[in-house]
Amino acid sequence: MANITLSKVEAYQEEYYRIFSGVYNDFVKNAVNDYNFELSPLDYDNFVKSIEKGLIHCLILFEDSIPTGFLVYTTMISEALELNIIHCLGNENLNAKRKLLLEKFIEVNKYLIKEKVVIYPMLGKQGQFASEILKYGFKEVNTAVMSFNLSDVNSINKAKEMFVPELPNHFTITNWKESYTKDISSLINNSFKDSTDALFDERFKTQKGSLDIVEKITKNIYGKFLPEITKVLLYKNRPVGIIFVNLTNDKIANIPISAILKKYRHKGFGKIILKQVIENLLNSALSEGWGLKELNVSCDSDNLSAYLMYNSLGFTQQYTYKQAYRPK
Repeated sequence: MANITLSKVEAYQEEYYRIFSGVYNDFVKNAVNDYNFELSPLDYDNFVKSIEKGLIHCLILFEDSIPTGFLVYTTMISEALELNIIHCLGNENLNAKRKLLLEKFIEVNKYLIKEKVVIYPMLGKQGQFASEILKYGFKEVNTAVMSFNLSDVNSINKAKEMFVPELPNHFTITNWKESYTKDISSLINNSFKDSTDALFDERFKTQKGSLDIVEKITKNIYGKFLPEITKVLLYKNRPVGIIFVNLTNDKIANIPISAILKKYRHKGFGKIILKQVIENLLNSALSEGWGLKELNVSCDSDNLSAYLMYNSLGFTQQYTYKQAYRPK
């Protein structure tokens, strides 16, 4: 008689503490190579504490009572229901295992997904699941991660030698000030409300949601905010452009958002601001003794103007991934 594997998916419970640790630690070991994680995931005890505090939720796949995979999701970071990771042991029947976890996720959240967009950045090997997830009502956006090597002489020279025009009259560039919060929130709302970003982060569609994004950036929720590196484009002392910068960790700086009001786009302002950001970051890293290796940014692969702007100043594409989202 053929062996029959009995599979089930259940939410993490305290009684699973010991038997689940091996699966989670396998994920931690492979997070960088398999899933392109820039930061090391939480260690096991802190991961469990986050579950107990309700900050994240974890579903575990059991095969013959042995944990072999898990799915993590949260509602704490944005207005969306964020599916963070699906990880399974080994390389056999991965999509079948992912489907079991995803179907339980949809079942558990059947009421919540009527009210919220579900988002799922399919980083690394999770991209193997991209065609399957479309069958569950998900759509996808291609996202490129681009990086500027802060220790590469060629990249640095390319940025320094890139010609950018002088700012026209009445335009200036300055560092971030808290007093710009309201105007920048309005700018981001106007810039992104009709973009693909708003499909999987509905905060961009409203002034209130855009304010939440700005406050989370400036209050260090997405990384250590760098107000002295963040640059604001002013027209007659009113913000019309922004490039935010934060530190993901002690080696990586990140641009979480860049935006320019539509009426001022395609005039070279983006390059002017970005060049100042790079030069200021390099100078600050040198004077402060930061061990930074790169400045990175994620952008829609179909946004050719943004892609070319970053590329012209020395950014190179590191990888692409599918940003899956399920409309409410």
